[in-house]
Amino acid sequence: MHQEPSAEKKSCSGLILPALGFLLFVIYGSLVPLEYRPMPLEQALQQFRTIPFLKLGIGSRADWVANVLLFIPLGFLWLGVVWPKQRGATRFLVTLLVLAAALSLSIGIEFTQLYFPPRTVSQNDILAEILGASIGVILWWRFGQRLCDWVRDALRTRGKPQLAVKLLWLYLAGLFLYSVLPLDLTISPVEIYHKWRSGKVNLIPFGFFIRDPAQLIYELTTDALLWTPVSLLWVVSGKKAGMQAWAWTVLAALVLEICQFFVYSRVTDVTDVLMAMAGAGLGVRLGRLFGINERASTGSHIPALGRPVWALVWSLAWTLILMGLFWYPFDFHLERMFLRERLQLFERVPFHAYYYGTEFRAVTELLHKVLFFVPLGAILAFGRVRMPPSAVRTIYGLLAFGILFAVPFGIELGQIALPEKNPSTTDLLLEVTGGCIGYFGLLSARRRAQPGD
Repeated sequence: MHQEPSAEKKSCSGLILPALGFLLFVIYGSLVPLEYRPMPLEQALQQFRTIPFLKLGIGSRADWVANVLLFIPLGFLWLGVVWPKQRGATRFLVTLLVLAAALSLSIGIEFTQLYFPPRTVSQNDILAEILGASIGVILWWRFGQRLCDWVRDALRTRGKPQLAVKLLWLYLAGLFLYSVLPLDLTISPVEIYHKWRSGKVNLIPFGFFIRDPAQLIYELTTDALLWTPVSLLWVVSGKKAGMQAWAWTVLAALVLEICQFFVYSRVTDVTDVLMAMAGAGLGVRLGRLFGINERASTGSHIPALGRPVWALVWSLAWTLILMGLFWYPFDFHLERMFLRERLQLFERVPFHAYYYGTEFRAVTELLHKVLFFVPLGAILAFGRVRMPPSAVRTIYGLLAFGILFAVPFGIELGQIALPEKNPSTTDLLLEVTGGCIGYFGLLSARRRAQPGD
């Protein structure tokens, strides 16, 4: 009788840090680029009383939806933090208080934005944000405790098949969510016709104009590799094998393309399904090598002291790939005055460059900066696997962390000489974060892949 309340209390207390972190993110993100302009309070109040209600077309729908999405986690997390044990009227009252707090926060943010001219203020934003908070609290009522239980169970999961299942569903959820962003949904025949006329519906494989072969190769390779983890995890989990895993992965890719058909700004392309076939095939092959036969798992025949050497070699190879990705097209300008001006980019406030452009573009760039450096950290962590505690392991760990900091720093430094690139301290921090996620993530996954404690 005493286990359920303690579990509920534990789940709520675990949400405090994410809720606080997301709250700070919302406030900071709403004021970037922090270009403050003083204004008398009376004038600000007068302007706020007359803020407009804008008529939004399809082009502005994505911005409005972004405000909705921004407050969904906020309402969800904070209701989880203050969720009472008592049922009935108490929970309903707490829900109303959370919504009132969300409304106050929204009004406060919109009013404060009057002092930051690059930001736009409208009644639409307040409506979107309170709608997002309402969706968040509804989601908590319906799925909150169940989701907390699932996450808590996932954190305790041990064994390779069980861990693979959890990772599979997390990856699929993230992939589908990202692929339907920015959620400018439409079922209007007129808007769908305009989408087709603008070239965003391609029913002929590879039926597009090739402007840059290198960029095309990069995009096709990325489209294929996105689906490799899906079939790989299906095989490793033991839920699907061989052609079953391949077929289900391709089916998921097809469903995703159909969903993107109703997202106005996304491109629906049959070529993506074909590349998913290739990526799924690679995942099945890797799953057979590393997931089913333990004796054929990665590097099981490699001596412990040989792993660091191979890890350093492969980390060098991946560093060269990163240099190619982030320095292309290699049009370096080494004039002193140009470099001096470009160094000023590092003086900008965090996430300054992400404000200019669409929210979807900002999310895409953020993911690129983080995810491309995850393999670097994972490769370096591979070298530490099975190393006994010793001075050698300590030295290798220090060297690995040095690489995780030096490679992003070198790449951002090189981008100073590239006119089309935008180096920044924000990107540097994101890239280092990606490397650390890969490093500690692999070590943690390997420990948890062992059968239960």
